[in-house]
Amino acid sequence: MRRLLTPALLSSVLIASLVLTGCGGRADGSPPPGTSDQTPAGNITEPGGQDPAQEPGGSEDPGQEPGGSTGENPEPGGSGGPGGEQEPGGGSDPTDPAGEPSQPQKPVRTMPNPVRGLHLSGWYAGSPDLVWPLLDWAWEAGINTIVLDLKAEDGYLSWESNVPLAQEIGANLAKIRDLPAFIAEAHERGFWVAGRIVVMNDQWLYKARPEWAVPGFDGGAYSFMDPANENVWTYNIDIAKEAIAAGVDEIQFDYIRYSEHLRDGYNGKDTTAEYRTGNINAFLRRAMEELKPLGVVVGADLFGLTTSVAEGDDMEIGQDYRAVMEIVDYVAPMVYPSHYAPWTYGLENPNAAPYETVYNSMSRALARTEGLPIEKHRPWIQDFSLGGITYGPAEVMAQVQALRDLGIESFMLWDPSNKYTREISFK
Repeated sequence: MRRLLTPALLSSVLIASLVLTGCGGRADGSPPPGTSDQTPAGNITEPGGQDPAQEPGGSEDPGQEPGGSTGENPEPGGSGGPGGEQEPGGGSDPTDPAGEPSQPQKPVRTMPNPVRGLHLSGWYAGSPDLVWPLLDWAWEAGINTIVLDLKAEDGYLSWESNVPLAQEIGANLAKIRDLPAFIAEAHERGFWVAGRIVVMNDQWLYKARPEWAVPGFDGGAYSFMDPANENVWTYNIDIAKEAIAAGVDEIQFDYIRYSEHLRDGYNGKDTTAEYRTGNINAFLRRAMEELKPLGVVVGADLFGLTTSVAEGDDMEIGQDYRAVMEIVDYVAPMVYPSHYAPWTYGLENPNAAPYETVYNSMSRALARTEGLPIEKHRPWIQDFSLGGITYGPAEVMAQVQALRDLGIESFMLWDPSNKYTREISFK
């Protein structure tokens, strides 16, 4: 009879699995230092990093120096003010009766209840011959929400932004040629549009503003900014504001954490969980203060094991499940069964037990957040195959059923290829 892994080792292995499938692995595939002892296994991401080789249209080398070519479109003709408060393309800001510039307003739309979503990469969204057939299927299958990459793990924005700092550092890449038009068509088709923003992992900002960063990274695709640096907060909130002006209904923050690579003075043993979670939570509070008046929903992606670790354990990355839920509108834990270590929850192979893995993880989430609305849980679930286990309709629906059995009706699907299992109805 094999013994269960210790909580500390479970935490370490799960971080490694999530990180090395897109939210933190080194570009050369070598295992990261620190708490992780697991080697990379595939290209699945958190819930995010798309492998450019899998995306239509290709991708520029994310390792190029800032200031290089950022796509086929010419440079935008003008720059909006800080915060991206103008619609892309320029124009004057509206003013209030006192003559002061007002915040951009957007038509109030009602978030679906429940939310049934799927992730959409910038490249896929920018390929009409692929994206609209996919969304035709999705609507018929009961999907009502798309989570669109606005700023992904490669540090690029998916459109030609007017945010001055994005232009300066070379972060614009016209994956989507006309963001407002894409969002408008998605709305016409009935979809709620969430915009996903990767915050702390940002190679372009790292290269251009190393003084804002966690030192010791190589400036490549995995390079972390300092979560305590308010300039980093401002840049990402400015991006969110411009996306809101373009029409998104929701902002979803990802990589709101410290790197799992330990760094003295940041998330080494010389800092505390209270210090780390304090910085993450302060960013989210500021984002809520600045974005909620603009009429959007704000959510946060968290590691799956944050639902289950001991109280006060931030996994050395600054994430506290309940604390984050008390700040934002919803929390999206990444409960992909393939990302849990053997014997987690007593399961020999969690990847082979999608129902049990998701049920155990989210039952602990509910216990941890007693007194908070159940609607604030919106997990990411797995629609990809990894680790020798093939996921198809039965495996995807097993996760959905586990959530339903707990009373959780909202969820989002992640498939790095954006293909998704089509033989399913979520209605």
